[in-house]
Amino acid sequence: MYEEAIKELTPKDWEWFSKDVLFHLGFNILIGPSEGADEGLDLVAERDNVKYLVSCKHKYKTRKSVGVREEVDIRDRMEQHDCQGFLAFYSTGATTGLKKKLLALKENKYQVIEIYRSDVFDIIPTMMGFVLQKYFSRPQDLHHHVVKHTEYKPLLCMGNKCNKDILEQKNISVSMAGFHLDEKELHLIYGCKHCVGDYINGEWAEVGQIRYIEQLLGWRAEIDDKFNDDYSPSKEFHEHWSLLQEAMLQIQIPQGWGRWATWC
Repeated sequence: MYEEAIKELTPKDWEWFSKDVLFHLGFNILIGPSEGADEGLDLVAERDNVKYLVSCKHKYKTRKSVGVREEVDIRDRMEQHDCQGFLAFYSTGATTGLKKKLLALKENKYQVIEIYRSDVFDIIPTMMGFVLQKYFSRPQDLHHHVVKHTEYKPLLCMGNKCNKDILEQKNISVSMAGFHLDEKELHLIYGCKHCVGDYINGEWAEVGQIRYIEQLLGWRAEIDDKFNDDYSPSKEFHEHWSLLQEAMLQIQIPQGWGRWATWC
């Protein structure tokens, strides 16, 4: 998911993206990206009273690691811009030769921070959606299962003999959850649209909608309102509601990544 999106960024986009990532990580940006000759720097950032010369290299299309020939005179460049540290922000990795060069800087008491491809992949899900939208058209599509350190639990369609996992990325857009009102009893149903759509006669939403925490909270309020209007939950309602909430936490889009504007 991240791979194709990052591949489409230009080298200049990568510099601006690095600025936003570093700000997100707690750096103050003293000098940002500029057009034309950069005098050996892409940015200057500061954290914990240490100024870093930031070098941004975007070689994702070729997948080649950054080597020593592309990072010449690092110490001279740091001194030229009054920096005490060097920060590598690469969309690939560094060659063994360059890693040895960075290690030598550390041994000479310079601060060195290395941010590579895998690090960026870990950082993206923690950033706000309105920031990522500057670089990726649908940042929520970069983010799917977020289960870590726990066993993933599928959410199976309640349709007769279907048993598809509606949390799979390919099934999210064609799945829904909603209410079935039977006299004064309220049922909660979820599954593939073509399996459960005819059974839902109350409010409903696509699974892709209730991935947003704001929408899931809205549903909780909707349920409270219905019970206050003298509807009583069916005997299986709370079990299904608990399973749905637990499932949504596994694919939840973080707060601030955007929201759906309307309810169905």
